[in-house]
Amino acid sequence: MSLDDIRKLNRVSDNKPSLLVVEVPSSKSILNRILTLASLAKGKSTIHKFYSRRHAEDVYIMRDAMSALNINLTSQNDDLQITGANPHKPSLPIQVGSAGTVLRFLLPLAALHCTNPTEFSGSKRLFERPLKPLLDALNSLGAVWQPKPNGGLLIPPKIVPKIIDLEIDPSLSSQFISGMAMAISGLTNGGTLRWTKPSVSQNYLLLTNLCMRRFKRETRLNKNFLEIPSGSLEPISLHISGDWSAAAVFFCAAAILEREIEIFPLDHQDGQPDAAILSILESVGSNWRFDGDRCHFQGRLNSGIKADLINCPDLAPVLAATAALSPGISELSGLNTLPHKESNRLRGATELVKWLGGKAEELPDFTLRIHPKNSAKPPVSDEPFDPMDDHRMVFAAALGTLRNGGAISNPNCVSKSFPNFWEAWDSFHIKLQ
Repeated sequence: MSLDDIRKLNRVSDNKPSLLVVEVPSSKSILNRILTLASLAKGKSTIHKFYSRRHAEDVYIMRDAMSALNINLTSQNDDLQITGANPHKPSLPIQVGSAGTVLRFLLPLAALHCTNPTEFSGSKRLFERPLKPLLDALNSLGAVWQPKPNGGLLIPPKIVPKIIDLEIDPSLSSQFISGMAMAISGLTNGGTLRWTKPSVSQNYLLLTNLCMRRFKRETRLNKNFLEIPSGSLEPISLHISGDWSAAAVFFCAAAILEREIEIFPLDHQDGQPDAAILSILESVGSNWRFDGDRCHFQGRLNSGIKADLINCPDLAPVLAATAALSPGISELSGLNTLPHKESNRLRGATELVKWLGGKAEELPDFTLRIHPKNSAKPPVSDEPFDPMDDHRMVFAAALGTLRNGGAISNPNCVSKSFPNFWEAWDSFHIKLQ
């Protein structure tokens, strides 16, 4: 469906609001996992309609990184085909931009499947984010990381162990486990990952597990370990569902404005943790139903929001903005990973609520208590909101302007996850001031 078609559906006639229709990009969480696993599966895997969809910037960074690793990528009409299981021989530095999934997924792959050193280069902020637990795990296997300005060189171990038995610390990011698990799944003898500290964002481990099983690689995931028995990845052919993280901002907008919306293409059983947005908003008065890959959502906010986001922390910024516009006090907990994201989102969410005229209290155990401004139209600061070059904070700020307007600095950094966000926002018939 073209943008013009969506705009036609979204027209308002006779001064009555029409059903709002939004198309979201494919899930980058799923796509980057599928690309990683396909590069290790013996044979040709196909992602259907890859070229007819607009993807997050991180997906194109992953695709280009695959090419730099000399992985065979070809196009067949609108499809992307990946021929995997050949030794990876990086010919160029791997440009990872600010994409955490790309770096954390490809470091283990380079250590276990590349025949020569691999250079990684990206944004300064990316290499300031937590990486040491993953590097420590790779070092225990014999790999060496040589830091460089805004990047580093990964030297693979001289001999890769036949069976991997490794302890890793996932208390700062579950992506450390996901990246290691996918690299191990490309080894015939498999292996075991163990952790003694609780893993954050455990639902993303479930998503990784689900993706590996799509490639017929059986796994056993427990609270404190992930076991990958001997076997091999088999090539697959699939369509990728829409991104729940991208959809969340529009669900929140519909709740704030008490509007009906239809978002596609979504699958509420595809394992994406941010599908939790439906149950969170349902708890404060909204309701929803599915018709195929289309989610029909009737928005409403009857109270403040109470939500534990330990397994879906990417929802925190948009829910903080929604809470600032809700009719009651909200509490968002499980926010311990927020300071380590693309920006310090805990600080960013606090500043956003303040910018909207509300109050945010940082409670112990990484919980935010949010008090909305006691006014029908709380004033917005004359200063533009600074999202700190973070796409999620731009989404949140866009929500914050729904009732009162306001300017946003660097609004185009949304391309990291939703390149045509502002076009979709315009088709949503919300006039920003």
